[in-house]
Amino acid sequence: MTRIWIGALVGCLTLIIATVSKADVLLSNVVIVDLETGSLSPGQSVLIEGNRITAIGPGITSNENVDRVDAGGRFLIPGLWDSHVHIFSSATEPDTALALYLINGVTGIRDMGALWPITEQKALQARIESGEVLGPRLILSGAWVDAAPGSWPGMFLANTPDEARAAVAQIADEGWAAVKSYSMLDAQTYRALAEAATEAGLPLVGHIPERVALETAILVGQTGMEHFGRIPMACSSAEAQMLVDLRTVMADDANLDTVFAVMAERNGIILDTWDAKLCTSVLARMAEAGLHVSPTLVVADFYTRNWPTADAPRMLMIPAAVREAWGQPDFRLAAMTDELLALANDSIALDRRTFTMAHDAGVPILASSDASFANPYLFHGFSLLDELDIYVAAGLTPREALFTAVVAPPRFFGLQDQDGTISVGRRADLVLLDANPLENLAVLRRPQAVIAGGALLDRETLDKIEADLLEAGE
Repeated sequence: MTRIWIGALVGCLTLIIATVSKADVLLSNVVIVDLETGSLSPGQSVLIEGNRITAIGPGITSNENVDRVDAGGRFLIPGLWDSHVHIFSSATEPDTALALYLINGVTGIRDMGALWPITEQKALQARIESGEVLGPRLILSGAWVDAAPGSWPGMFLANTPDEARAAVAQIADEGWAAVKSYSMLDAQTYRALAEAATEAGLPLVGHIPERVALETAILVGQTGMEHFGRIPMACSSAEAQMLVDLRTVMADDANLDTVFAVMAERNGIILDTWDAKLCTSVLARMAEAGLHVSPTLVVADFYTRNWPTADAPRMLMIPAAVREAWGQPDFRLAAMTDELLALANDSIALDRRTFTMAHDAGVPILASSDASFANPYLFHGFSLLDELDIYVAAGLTPREALFTAVVAPPRFFGLQDQDGTISVGRRADLVLLDANPLENLAVLRRPQAVIAGGALLDRETLDKIEADLLEAGE
């Protein structure tokens, strides 16, 4: 596959690189936005040398070999992160995905499961870091471990504790950033996976397996959970019984249709048995444990058919073959019975209510979208901004929503050169905006400039990237 994707990247991304200056950059007359405190620092200059911020202040000077940009009082924030994406679900997906992230101000992504070998993922990661390929910073956390036969191709498989330990040994040897648990692991194998990950010095992230209680995930030290649905389930007085019901049918070697039917019944049960007092206790335990959540609330739009029109720009920027595939029957939509659809709005409302409670309780949130060519109508870049809008609609302030996409991710990933602040020594991943994002997140939809690893993409360059994507999508 190596020859395939290298050839693909010679397309759009090479054209982008050719338009981007390699010089150092001096931004002047910017308002620096501190997303941790909400404070604004107007009249500042920011000097970027290579891929680092080297000076900040009202009167910064530099030599002549620098691109000088008068920001005209615009607002500067650190770049956004999408903490749950899949950019390797096809041979050429990064060629489109990386560009889509940049035009939306997303300068960092965490990939959570791929169809590419790890060697090829790391090769692309290295090319981005070196500046050979222009794209968001890439964290490779997609070493997903599931019970056989596996939910997706390319998974590590573990049906026993010994197989779980062997999988973690291979994951550590291959240099992944984390171990990702998946849905169908049994409780004993999951516990062994967690123990082995801890011994290997790797964080355990991913799905809480469908037969495992959320409290168990806390006890074994899982540090990050993907998707939000297991939290309302843990807020149900019937969680234990729902787990027993699924364990029973799976112990009897039930076919997948029976297993999925038992899982689908959970929606109605949760709506009937969700308990606010219990939920307060569950969320307090999560917050105390520091269990980070990547909610991917925007995924509900797919199931409720809240899709963009065929002529929407985000649709037209997707390759035609992908759009065609998205229009074909989908196994996930086929599983949406009339009963599930009738409950959808109430389930979404409960998710959002619980999400707001989780945030208020101090549960750390990592903004995330699950964007992938394999996930219809979830768009690289665009869907992250949709996710942030959902957070605000659920009751977060714009600053609180931005915190989940700017400050929380690099701190959770333990990056030494990024912490969600604009300060000397930090990596130069920045977004320049026409208005104050603390007042309205709509300004994120059209950044005036994006700086990715020190490379300046001004509005003219961003427009050209969009034009190239639209042309490639024809």
